Amino acid sequence: MEDSLNIKQIWDLLKKNKWVIAISMCLCAVLMSGYLYFFSTPIYQSETQVLINQSVPQNTIVQSQDVQANLQLINTYTSIITSPRILSQVSDKMNDTYSVKELEQMITVNTTSDSQVIKINVESSNASDAVKIANETVRVFSKDIPKIMKIDNIYVLSKASLDADAAPVKPHKGLMIAVATLLGFILGIVIMFVRDLFDRSIKTAEDVEETLGLPVLAMISEIKDEDLERESGRRRKKRKG
Repeated sequence: MEDSLNIKQIWDLLKKNKWVIAISMCLCAVLMSGYLYFFSTPIYQSETQVLINQSVPQNTIVQSQDVQANLQLINTYTSIITSPRILSQVSDKMNDTYSVKELEQMITVNTTSDSQVIKINVESSNASDAVKIANETVRVFSKDIPKIMKIDNIYVLSKASLDADAAPVKPHKGLMIAVATLLGFILGIVIMFVRDLFDRSIKTAEDVEETLGLPVLAMISEIKDEDLERESGRRRKKRKG
């Protein structure tokens, strides 16, 4: 019984504070939308793919150990790509617009399991710069890696290109607005409970007994205007009859 009463009280609170919750949700969604559309910086992404393989003399059978060795070297290649030796040359080519540290934060090197393909992703607030940095990183890496690792089988599978209708990958506006709306709902619920916590008005017979310490002898129900009009009409009919 107590659980049912608590659930009913919560439901009544929700109905009573529905506009508070709705306004809180709308306000948070509007504030997030304003931030995303007027203050946030869109981030664009470009990607290029490189295949790296060690040279194999003709008429030589490629052993599984050789393939496995190449796969193990992939981690080494990814570290070299983001090393100061490579990125400093990329920075020079970009007219020092970005420092080596900034380029390191912008570039992400990914590999897939059991694959010798390396994916280089670049994120930048400038779509054109993202493409230039990705392609320049691959160019410098392809030029220097034979000197570092004695490898000359490097193939660029795909170059980064600039699309006229390139869309930013960050921020995820729809997701962030949805999260803001959810936070607005939670904020509205918190406001609802805080208001109820500090509300000292008497609403039920139990409140009277708890506040005054006196038993309730009788209760007068709320009389609505339409009830009064209906009762008055009924009495007039009786008099006429």
